[in-house]
Parts: sequence; structure tokens; C-alpha cells
Amino acid sequence: MKIAVLSAHLPSPTRAKTGGVAYAAHRLANALTKRGHIVTVFTTDQRPPGAAYSVRKVLSPPPANPLRAWLWHWQLAWRFRGQDYTGYDIIHAHGNNALIRHQGRPLVRTLHGSSWAEAIYANSWKRRLWYLTLTPGERWEAARATRVVAVSAATRQFAPNIDLVIPNSFDHKIFYPGPQLNQPLRHPRPAILFVGTTGGRKRGKLLLDIFLDLIRPGLPETELWMVAERSVQAPGVTSFHNPSDDALAGLYRRAWVFCLPSSYEGFGIPYIEAMACGTPVVATPNAGARELLEDGRWGLLARPAELGSGLLALLNDPARRHALAQRGLERAQAFSQDRIVDAYESLFASLVDSQADGGNGQQE
Repeated sequence: MKIAVLSAHLPSPTRAKTGGVAYAAHRLANALTKRGHIVTVFTTDQRPPGAAYSVRKVLSPPPANPLRAWLWHWQLAWRFRGQDYTGYDIIHAHGNNALIRHQGRPLVRTLHGSSWAEAIYANSWKRRLWYLTLTPGERWEAARATRVVAVSAATRQFAPNIDLVIPNSFDHKIFYPGPQLNQPLRHPRPAILFVGTTGGRKRGKLLLDIFLDLIRPGLPETELWMVAERSVQAPGVTSFHNPSDDALAGLYRRAWVFCLPSSYEGFGIPYIEAMACGTPVVATPNAGARELLEDGRWGLLARPAELGSGLLALLNDPARRHALAQRGLERAQAFSQDRIVDAYESLFASLVDSQADGGNGQQE
């Protein structure tokens, strides 16, 4: 199949923050290309290192000014509308498809989260307003698509008329455990890994404060490794900026625990990456984490007030860490890349076949 993919962003080594949608779009496009499909990603970024697919840049990346960034969002939707998709069998949009003309091609829209939920859990009125203004467009994007996919049941709850859930995935060739569930690889001192942003819903600042106020005093040798958008200077803290997938997998395998205390996640790709690498996962009970960890069956869920004591107890309990690592590794298999690509490949083929048999893949 010839597949046109719409994604505002792709992984970029020069960007301070690259969201999970960019990685999900990149990895799925790569995997489909390696299966013999011809994939072109329409985006605002350059072709990232390791990309097997083609890239067509349609607009420059967004400006820093919030108002201009909001206008850019709709400008990108207009640019996507202006592309010629007649040479493709199917269009797969990860966003910004509100104005698109299908040109007779089936359009699949993947929802990686909900702007409505983002607004509910926003930590400032400006961010809440930002997401509320995006909600009508997101609903319109879903209404115009031939088929809408949610990456989790939690995401489906916030968007009407979605009957299909295909989760995000991890690449088992990159994210895998070392021998003896990483015991020879673990850092000699207790180490907590965080992957996200210091501010916003990822709540890296919350984890940093808990680390400095509770964990370091209780277990002085503990280190906090932060893969975030900015460097953090504090005792026991090491910052990493935009590591490659291989380098990130190495951090997962060396860390004693992984912690991402988000207020909201539509899915939470770092959770499954950590589990796939054999590292125990600690999370706050946001929607994505509760679904992935099945309310604590596959990892530790702790409210912010209990997060410090929960981390300390886990760092001091090697047997429990080992048990959680084993459970997480088992859970991660449900999100292997081959399984997820099979699901998308089957969906795309069924829509293309339906159109060939006289079905209507166009909604204008």
C-alpha cells in the first residue's frame, strides 16, 4: 500500500521537547515501510535519523508565542488540506486533519489523547484555555475520518463513536532487558529515571521536590536521572537531553525504578518502554497509567502524597523490585510493535478493500 501519514512533528534532536505522538508516528511509519509499504510522512520537521520512510515538509515548526502557535495549528491543517493525496491508497492522520479533503481515499484518525482531558488536568488557566479551544476541532477531525482509532480505552471515553482501540507500541529490538533482568547492568547506587517535562502534566518538578525533600534524606546515595526539556542543577540529579532510543533504553536498564508522576496520560509510552526493559514502573493514578498497569497489577501506583514513601520502600526492597520487573516484562508483550503494526495493517487493508468493492472512503 501507499500510505500518506500526517503528523505535526517527528523526533528531532534539536528540539527541547519531542512529544510521544512524534515518536509513535515515526516508529509506526518505519515499521510499515520495513514491511514493504510505501510511506510518506507530511510534517513540519526534517527527516529524522534512521527514518526508512519519505518526508514531505509542508510548514515550518511552530513559533514560541502561544497565540501564533494557536494560529499555526490551523495553518498546518490548511497546509495538509492543500496536499495531493491521489497517489495514495490511504491517509493516516495523527492530528490536524480538520480541513482535509479525502480525495476519495479512506482516512484513519488516531487519537493519542483528549484535548478535553488535557484541559481538565491543565495546571494553569492559559493551558486550560488552549486545550479547550482545540476540543471542537478535535471532535470535527474525528467526525470527518473514515475510521477513528483510540490508543487506549481511557482516550476512547473522552471521544464519542470510537469502536476501535489500537495501543501504542515499543520496538523490542531496542527496548529489551539485559541478562538476569538487568542485575549486572544496574547502577551501583539507587537510581530513579524520569522521562518527560519538568512542568505541565508530566510533573517532573513534583518528582524533583519529592526527591530532594524525602528520598535523598531517607536514602542519601539515591540519584535522580531526568530526561527532560531543560537541565536541572540539584544534588544527586543528572540531566539528559534528547538521548537516542538506544541511549534511552540503556538508561531504563541501568535505573533501579522508573517514575513518571503525570496528572494525565492518554497512553504513556515511557511506561511500556520501561517495562519492556525490565525496570519497575512507579506512576501516579492517571488514566493512562491505571489502564497500562491495571490499577497496580503490573507496577506501583501512588498518589502524590504517597509517592515519596512508595519510592523509598521500593528502593529498599530488591525482592519487590525484581517481582515488579518480571510482571512489567510480561505486560509489555501486549504492546510489541509487531502486534500493533499487524492491527494497523489489517485495518488499512480492510478499508482499501472496502473502497475497491464499492464502499465510500470519503467523508466531506
